[in-house]
Amino acid sequence: MIRSTLVISLVLIRLVSIAQIVNIENKRIYDDTLGWSGAIDASMSQVKNDQLFFNLAFRTRVQYKTKRHYYLILLDEQFSGSSSATYSNSGMAHFRYAYRLQRKNAERKSPWKWESFAQVQYNSVLDLQFRGLTGTGLRWKFTDKDWGKMFLGSSVFIEHEVIRSSADEYSDLRWSNYLSWYLNVSKKISFTGATYIQPNTERFKDYRFMGQYALLFSVFKRLDLRAEFNGFYDSAPVPGVNNWVYSSVFGIRVKLGE
Repeated sequence: MIRSTLVISLVLIRLVSIAQIVNIENKRIYDDTLGWSGAIDASMSQVKNDQLFFNLAFRTRVQYKTKRHYYLILLDEQFSGSSSATYSNSGMAHFRYAYRLQRKNAERKSPWKWESFAQVQYNSVLDLQFRGLTGTGLRWKFTDKDWGKMFLGSSVFIEHEVIRSSADEYSDLRWSNYLSWYLNVSKKISFTGATYIQPNTERFKDYRFMGQYALLFSVFKRLDLRAEFNGFYDSAPVPGVNNWVYSSVFGIRVKLGE
């Protein structure tokens, strides 16, 4: 059976949401397939008016799974500008390894994994010349039912940042905690989301929060409605950068063919 899908996005409100917290949860590939999986996406667009405006994007998601081991590699590069100005320029590389904490001769898969990760990134809009981090922690799948999956994670990581405009450098130890879920509310409604909070271990008033949530409504057999909200808050941002950044997107998806 061949199915083609036409996605038509009706953007009512879409503000650029850029954050130092990267939501890894929505980049995992949740299936039971062992071995390699993933995708590589690249795009380029341009508009000519008084000037030539162009956008470039490159994204890679590669995952490798065995019964006990899990590897994830993410690359994300984006550029938007013209011949005379740069509007946004960001990039990120992330590597993650997870090991299932399985008892010998256990009849069921353990819901616990130990994860380690490393990440580098830059973002011109956040005035971030460089950010590097490495950390480790636990991940717990505390719900695994037909109607949904839910996860809790907690880790610590060391980060080092270099601010582009001032060349100031900062190094901190942060505590990262998240709750994520994938729920089939009914046959026609699904709800996915992830909430992160990352306080500085020496100054708990210095914290970052991020939430990403999506609702999918199946209106008819071939018509879906989708609503998304993404928000990021930094209690101690770089001078000149807003504490709160968010975006909301509403769209439809029309399925064609069988």
